[in-house]
Amino acid sequence: MSVRRTVVGAGVVVLDDAGLVLLVRADGGYRLPGKPQPATEALPVAAVRAVEALTGVWVEITGLVGVFTDPGEPWSAELAICFRGRPVGGRLSSARAAWLEPERLHELPVSEATRTVIEHSLDGETYFT
Repeated sequence: MSVRRTVVGAGVVVLDDAGLVLLVRADGGYRLPGKPQPATEALPVAAVRAVEALTGVWVEITGLVGVFTDPGEPWSAELAICFRGRPVGGRLSSARAAWLEPERLHELPVSEATRTVIEHSLDGETYFT
């Protein structure tokens, strides 16, 4: 009998006062800052910590974008909890992090999943897949 594990990740769509979104470079493209949640941390704490670790930017959680799943993976039911946030300090400390204009995402190597999460964040509604 195989065991099915759910990996829970926490991420944040961070928008600054100019409307720019914070992304990190990974695997030849851009993605939202986030990481799997350690069992010892609450999801919002894990999300804030991941943003700081990946970008150097300190954020405050301002809401929930939604809950996203990827049932296409037979070995794992991935579950991503994505929050809305705003920068409250720090500064970009990694060449891998960048502030980008959301309307330019279609011109950049950004996955459809990342664009979808950002679009749901911008429309202000909470989304569940």
